[in-house]
Amino acid sequence: MTIRKQLSLAPIVASALLAACTGGSPPHDPVPADTARAASSGGSPALSASGASAPGPADAGTAADASIADASAADASVDAGPAPIVADNKVSPTEGTELAARAKGLFDAIVKDDPDLGEAFWFPREPFIPLKDVKDPGKYWTQLHHAYVNDIHKLHKEHKSWEGAELVGFDGWSHPKWVPPGGEANHIGYYRAFRGKLRYRLHGKEHSIEVHTIITWQGRWYVTHLRKFKK
Repeated sequence: MTIRKQLSLAPIVASALLAACTGGSPPHDPVPADTARAASSGGSPALSASGASAPGPADAGTAADASIADASAADASVDAGPAPIVADNKVSPTEGTELAARAKGLFDAIVKDDPDLGEAFWFPREPFIPLKDVKDPGKYWTQLHHAYVNDIHKLHKEHKSWEGAELVGFDGWSHPKWVPPGGEANHIGYYRAFRGKLRYRLHGKEHSIEVHTIITWQGRWYVTHLRKFKK
């Protein structure tokens, strides 16, 4: 199976570890200074052929400078990176369209027997490595991911045909619990919930697929066990 390349989280994870070790707060991006507006120069403006006031040389230069400053401010706003990371990972879990879209990806992966479609809902490797306090977290992540892929293939086989399958929603997980560092062989804390349900309709009937375990990273839910994991 070809795993889709995910956006690199290395700078974010490194920031989290540094802040966690030093006990300091993560750095914040500087806020761009407000662009100063040029004052209008005195004197009687010349009129253009259309009857509109034509800017003099000094006014034109001021307008050009203001335009450049405005464009730079806009570029800075667009290029601003993600919000500074929360070092202890204690961010309230989010729901809504972002979670629904990734849950839909997992459902599509099962329907089409294509695990790659469910990668966005799987816990990323880069934050997993520093988060888990085990002998070889990279190897453990690979084992869990292999189980995730196999579970998708097995769930696909539960129906002879998935034609017309429609996802209703993802809900029903247990009340989120904060797991502090050391609570489950982890260096960094996270919220955890069990037994969410992918509810769907197929052939006129409602069905559900249990998602065994989800945990958070920076407030987003990710799957770590689609079904009960056996080492």
